[in-house]
Amino acid sequence: MNCSESSGTSPAPASSQTLRVDFYLDLICPWCWIGLRNLRAAWASLRLQHPELALETIWHANTLLPQIPAQGVPYQAFYEARLGGQRAVAMRRAQIRAVAESVDLSLNFESIATFPNSALACALVNAAQSTLEPEAMYQLVESIYCAFFSQGQDIGSTETLQALAQASGFSWDAAAPSPLQPSMDADHAGGVPHLVFNGQWPVTGAVPASELVRVMQQAVAATRLDSECKANA
Repeated sequence: MNCSESSGTSPAPASSQTLRVDFYLDLICPWCWIGLRNLRAAWASLRLQHPELALETIWHANTLLPQIPAQGVPYQAFYEARLGGQRAVAMRRAQIRAVAESVDLSLNFESIATFPNSALACALVNAAQSTLEPEAMYQLVESIYCAFFSQGQDIGSTETLQALAQASGFSWDAAAPSPLQPSMDADHAGGVPHLVFNGQWPVTGAVPASELVRVMQQAVAATRLDSECKANA
């Protein structure tokens, strides 16, 4: 398991085209961590084909379950009630683990005692992107997921999040108002991870990196064609 993931985000050449991705996520969602790894792998693959590209990631972290108390609830009991018992929970975890292992993630569900309210973790991510460099932002998000899913830390705790923010180089005031996050794009019915490339090419779910590469290529080609049409108009 590798909690400190990197995909080689060297600067693009000066005459670069920027591919924008709006990444909608929740920090208590294992599929979002898997989706992040798939995005990183897809981006590394795309850069080999198009070294002139630069990637701009806009983070939209939103808590999916705002009704969870601030102190959280017992993790195992929450999922047994939600999914219908121990067997259903075990089956779901086995499914998630199998996919996670394919992207070098080890999920230690048994170490998690508390299902947190993720509002503070989401607020941290949304606030940090105005200060941190892109690679540092990726590593901060990775560190939050790793703290929760691999180490069993309580990411609803201000102290836990302050330590992760400090380690990333971000001075975070947990009491500061959280930046407002727009809702999902109008055509999206819900669910995370949800990615939108160049504002027009949406993907929902932790789809494989190969599928993300295909959509990213379409977004890049469409944007280039649009630019050429405007230039020749």
